[in-house]
Amino acid sequence: MPDDLPTLIRSAALASGGDLVACHSTAAALWGFDLRDAAAVRAGVLHFLGPPDIDNRRLSGLQVHPSSLGTDDAVLRDGVWCTPPERTACDVVRLGAPIDALATLDLALGTGTCRSDLLVEAYQRQRGLRGVVLLGNTLPWADRRAESPMESRMRWRFIDGGLPPPDLQIEVRDGGREHRIDTGWEEALVGAEFDGLEAHRTSRQLAADRDRHNWLGERGWVLDHFTAVHVYRRHGEMVEMVARQLRARRPTIMA
Repeated sequence: MPDDLPTLIRSAALASGGDLVACHSTAAALWGFDLRDAAAVRAGVLHFLGPPDIDNRRLSGLQVHPSSLGTDDAVLRDGVWCTPPERTACDVVRLGAPIDALATLDLALGTGTCRSDLLVEAYQRQRGLRGVVLLGNTLPWADRRAESPMESRMRWRFIDGGLPPPDLQIEVRDGGREHRIDTGWEEALVGAEFDGLEAHRTSRQLAADRDRHNWLGERGWVLDHFTAVHVYRRHGEMVEMVARQLRARRPTIMA
C-alpha cells in the first residue's frame, strides 16, 4: 500500500474498530488546508467522529470524538470518509488557537474546496458549540486572496488590535510600471508586509525588493516590514506602529 496520508488515515479508522469519519485537523489535512506541514500531520494525533454516545477514548495516535451534529453529511475524500470542507474549517477554527483562525479560513477559501456562503451555513449550524464566538467574529474577514498563513496571522493581529481591516493585493501603477502590496490601507498609503526567513534568498532578489520599496516610497507609500517575532510576540508594538501611521497619514481613517 502507498505510504501516504489518506492511507494512514483510512488504516487508523479501520484499526479503531469502526467505519469512522475523519474530522478536525485530520480532515483539514485531507482537504488541503491544514496549517501544519506534512511531517507534523503524520506525527500528530488523528481525529475521528463517531456516534453521539461513543466513549471519548484516546487510543494510540488517534482520538475518537462523539458528534453532537452527527455524521450524515460525511463525504468521501481520497477514499476516506470525512466531514465536509466547510464544517471542517469551522471545527478547526473553533477548537484551535485564535492566531490561526483567519489563516485557516483564508487557506480553506484559497484551496477552492470551501465556499463563503457554505462556510456561513456551517457556522450557523454550530451555534452554541465551544469556540463559535471566535468563528463568528473571524468569518467576515476571510479572504481567498491571502497568499500565506503568516500574512493572514499578521492581518488578524491588525483587526483584533482595533485597526480598520486592511485591503489585500493592492495594485500600484504608474508610468507603465506596476507593483503589488500584499496588505495595506490604500486610502492612507500605508502598507504592511510579512518577511519570512527566505524573503531575500539572493542578492538579485534583495536588489529588486529594495528597488520596489524605493519606487513605492516615491509615490507616497509607507511600507512596514514585520517578521514572525512581531506577529507572535511583539504584536502590540506592531499594531501601535501602524496605528500611528494611519493617524498621521489620514486622520479620518481611524474614525
